[in-house]
Amino acid sequence: MTIEYRQITPAEHRAFGTTVERGFGGHYMPDQEQYRLDKLSLAPEMSMCAFDGGEIVGTTGAHPFESAVPGGAIVRNAGVTAVTVATTHRRQGLLTNMMTRLLQQEREKGQPVASLWASESVIYGRFGFGMAIQHEQFRIDTRKAAIKNSPEIPGKIRFVDRDESRKVFPAAWEAAVLANVGVPRRNEVHWDRWLIGLGDTKGEWSKPFLVVYEEDGEPRGYAKYMLKDLNTFGVEAHGLINADDVVHSSPASHAALWKHLLNVDLYDTLSTWRSPSDDSLPWMLADQRQLERKPYDGVWYRLLDIAEALSTRTYLADGSLVLEVQDSFIPEWSGRFELAGGPDGATCVPTTKPADITLPTASLAAIYLGGAKLGDLERAGRVEESTDGSIALADAMFATVKQPWCPLMF
Repeated sequence: MTIEYRQITPAEHRAFGTTVERGFGGHYMPDQEQYRLDKLSLAPEMSMCAFDGGEIVGTTGAHPFESAVPGGAIVRNAGVTAVTVATTHRRQGLLTNMMTRLLQQEREKGQPVASLWASESVIYGRFGFGMAIQHEQFRIDTRKAAIKNSPEIPGKIRFVDRDESRKVFPAAWEAAVLANVGVPRRNEVHWDRWLIGLGDTKGEWSKPFLVVYEEDGEPRGYAKYMLKDLNTFGVEAHGLINADDVVHSSPASHAALWKHLLNVDLYDTLSTWRSPSDDSLPWMLADQRQLERKPYDGVWYRLLDIAEALSTRTYLADGSLVLEVQDSFIPEWSGRFELAGGPDGATCVPTTKPADITLPTASLAAIYLGGAKLGDLERAGRVEESTDGSIALADAMFATVKQPWCPLMF
């Protein structure tokens, strides 16, 4: 069996989509507009696939995202997606070969980092990805979860319909991009595809309810939620609220949206996910026990160009470190780097100086946005310290005031 690895052609895009959907257990039957937008949102040059005799048997792709790193700089970010291998071709090295080519392709495009949501968390560590953004799933009894504390809320919330949401939600999202580390920008194609997705609701769930939070007429946050009625008339209500899209850019927008969600009448159980790991909601509640919290791995990162990635962000404390980075997946990307940085900026260059810290690229990716501590990774046996105090200094440097967050599923 000879497997060919290459990008798809425009004529192969529908077959690509069908293969991806099959890999995730679905059936790809887009209408004409959905298909047009899908071709634009993940164009052929963003793909890297495996072919067996002309048939697509493995898929990968990468969105050309931009997102903020600590310090506020916006960096190019390859958003890896659509990773599948046909069940007829498992355990034959297809994923390894596709991922090698995809990461090299994205690095050649000048993207210093890559990111992904992992459908299976045991897969991507071997490709150099580290779990960089942790999220939490919330489940709340709204009958008992009263808000006791809240920042001042100068703006207001209002309902919008589908068409108006397409006009005002992008500005609220961009505000979140600029206020957080890790939130990718969304282009017009992504928003048009999102709008079509609002009509996909089926089963017992209601149509989506859409609200926007505005200050001085400017969108600063929004929420999309759906309702499921579990009661019959005359019986105590036990309805569900699924708030699967809650986007905020400030303490005020966050508080306003949660106050709205916790005051939806006749529905007493609210669930949501993709909340940041340092979400302030628990500290707003009168009784934190009414909030069930389930942490999980959100977004995994991979450094494609270590020197550029480390020099682009700022650091909470001033310091200088020599890092020996081991890349077992793409060994030529291994190396020793001297990092000197602080709150005002940083430089990172290859060096031959003795290493202060030795770590695999996955561990460096895990701490890159401030979502993990190097000291914790050392205690887990994932880091080695050669110079006393280096790991403590690294933790002081890489620390961030806010935890990274990525409310976009891609």
